[in-house]
Amino acid sequence: MITKRNKTMITLQDLMTDNKISLRSLARQIALSPSMLSRMINGKRKFRYEHKIKVALVLRKDIKEIVWPEK
Repeated sequence: MITKRNKTMITLQDLMTDNKISLRSLARQIALSPSMLSRMINGKRKFRYEHKIKVALVLRKDIKEIVWPEK
């Protein structure tokens, strides 16, 4: 189960759920393949800074408010 860590920080998967955005949709919007984004979300690949910026823009959050999966 994914939980919110505190009031100002939220996990990427929770944000996707709250915004009703699918993995495929987010992948398309940030110009990644769905399989690559899946690996990044599951901690098998690292999010590059440029990807974090794109994700934050799509989800309308500051990059520092998102709890990023760790590799």
